[in-house]
Amino acid sequence: MLAISLSSSVVLAGPAEDMERAKDYYSKQQLTDAAVIYKNLASQNYLPAQVMLGELLNYTEAPVEATGWFIMAAFQGDPAGAYGLARAYSEGLGIKKDPQQALYWFKFSADKDYLAAIIVLENAYRKGSTLPVPVDLKQAEFWKTKREPLEAAEKKAYEERLATVQKQIDEKKAATKKADEEAAKNSR
Repeated sequence: MLAISLSSSVVLAGPAEDMERAKDYYSKQQLTDAAVIYKNLASQNYLPAQVMLGELLNYTEAPVEATGWFIMAAFQGDPAGAYGLARAYSEGLGIKKDPQQALYWFKFSADKDYLAAIIVLENAYRKGSTLPVPVDLKQAEFWKTKREPLEAAEKKAYEERLATVQKQIDEKKAATKKADEEAAKNSR
C-alpha cells in the first residue's frame, strides 16, 4: 500500500502549478511524489486534487480512503468526484455496493456533462446493466445526443495538444540540426 506523508520537504507553488507537477509525477509512475502533492492540496479542499487522490488511492488498492475523497468532492458538486463515487457504489469499492446510489451519482455527474458518466448511462439504457434502469432506447438516445458533442470537443482539444507537442518537437529537431550543421561547419 502506498504510504502518503505530508512530512515531505516539497516546496509547493500555487494549486494549479502543484497539480501540474503532481500529474507529471503520476504520468511517470512516481506515485509517492504525486500522492504527497495531491494529499496536501486535497486537505486544503482543492477539488481536482481530491479526485486525483481518490483515483491514485484506487490504483494503489486503498479503496476506502479513495471513496472518502470521492465523497468529499462529490458533495461539493464536482462531477469527476461524483463519477468516482458512482463507480465505488457500483462496484462496491471502499463502500457497500448500492446500485441506487450509483445511479444517483452517475446521473449527477452526467447532468454536469461529465463524459464518462454519460457513456455509462447511455450504455445502461441501451443494453441494460447492474444499474436499476430498464432498457429504454429514448433515454439512450438522449444521452447519446449529449455524448457526441462532448466527444468531438474532447477529440479536438486532444488534437490541438498533439499538434502543439509536434510543433515543439519539430522546432527542437530543426534547432538541433542547425546547431549540428554549425558545429560541423566550424570544425572544418
